[in-house]
Amino acid sequence: MNPNIFRAYDIRGVYPSDLDERAVADIGRGYVAVFQPASVAVGMDVRFSSPRLKKSLTDTLQESGVDVIDLGLIATDMLYFAVGKYGYSGGIIVSASHNPKDYNGLKMVRKNAVAISSDTGLFEIRDAIQGGRIQAATRPLNKGGYEEKDILDDYLDHVLSFIEPDTIKPFVVVGNANFGCTYRPARALCARMGLDLRTLNFEPDGSFPKGTPDPTMPRNQLETEEMVKSTGADFGVAWDADGDRVIFIDEQGRSIPGAYAGALLARILLEKKGHDNKVLCDPRVTWPMKEVARQTGATAVVTKAGHAFLKDAMRQHNALFAAESSAHYYFRDNFYADNGMIPFVLMTEYLSQKGCKMSELFDPFYQGHFLSGELNYTVQDIPGTMDRIREHFRSRGIEDNTDGFSLESDEWRFNVRSSNTEPLLRINIEARKHEYIQSIQAELEKLVLS
Repeated sequence: MNPNIFRAYDIRGVYPSDLDERAVADIGRGYVAVFQPASVAVGMDVRFSSPRLKKSLTDTLQESGVDVIDLGLIATDMLYFAVGKYGYSGGIIVSASHNPKDYNGLKMVRKNAVAISSDTGLFEIRDAIQGGRIQAATRPLNKGGYEEKDILDDYLDHVLSFIEPDTIKPFVVVGNANFGCTYRPARALCARMGLDLRTLNFEPDGSFPKGTPDPTMPRNQLETEEMVKSTGADFGVAWDADGDRVIFIDEQGRSIPGAYAGALLARILLEKKGHDNKVLCDPRVTWPMKEVARQTGATAVVTKAGHAFLKDAMRQHNALFAAESSAHYYFRDNFYADNGMIPFVLMTEYLSQKGCKMSELFDPFYQGHFLSGELNYTVQDIPGTMDRIREHFRSRGIEDNTDGFSLESDEWRFNVRSSNTEPLLRINIEARKHEYIQSIQAELEKLVLS
């Protein structure tokens, strides 16, 4: 097992070189040793290696005296729902999210769907394995039980509890499942809401024949954009392979940035639940969320990116909602967890209520606001490069070190943060005018590439 598969908030690597059945068995024992669960829900994504890895995991958990509830092929957000809804001691899904087909991994939660990160047990599991402390700690008196459970109907009821389904108009919707796990809940939701669903890539296929199943990549948005325009659909929606990220495409075929979708979802929820609430966003792009908070009288809080960190911050602030510009959206009434279907139903209901086109909902976010998109640079000396950026810009705005380094002026702001797994610096810039994007990017690139 490659110890580098333990990342800030999940486990991911190439199968079988980085992790295999034996490694997953060790991780299962480590999970039991650290968290001492009585019952664990287990699921998997569509990757070809997932059934073998899930079998190794469930066998190991049972041998360690843990009752296993096998949820089968599910989206990641269905695991979070199951752990929160049914009161299981924890949950693990075999998945590498939107990574390429050769990858696999694990996402893990504790009771109440509390995320496990490098700060809250993930590295303890790694260290327990490396230190040889997992065998004695997981030797049970009795083997754990095993049951299979189909949670789809309960999950759909939960998702639809966020809206009034009877108010939904019969929209034509293009859905792109990217060959992943959302084909089943998406079909069922559209049927319940009376939507005319036009499907793309709804056949689960772990080979991901059209490439990396990441809908936030511009090249992966083209197919959905074209189908929306060619069919005259009211809007489009696309999920990543494990279903916890979602993007929207308006009727013009324009893919909506995650920061804008997150800000509109915050407005929708604040209108439903009251403005005396907190909403959270990550530091990559903050102005749209802050503007919605200013207009509604809510409080916007900027916190560290990454699902485990967002969930911890939501609990700390009892936040109503949180959004990442990477198209992850989190809900207090969803056990503080992210979900890819709740944004879909909320947006559909809001469109039905407003009686307008999706482009009209998002046009205000584009006015006087420009985005660079995420810019990635290979950098060997990341600490040194960050120091150069801080020194160069520190007198030109307000600094923030919540996650990487951010600097904000009246006309522009940027965030620079390092990748958790690669020698990459990730840069995001937002500005009042497009020319500021170009000039700040040029200054940053000079510092990064020197």
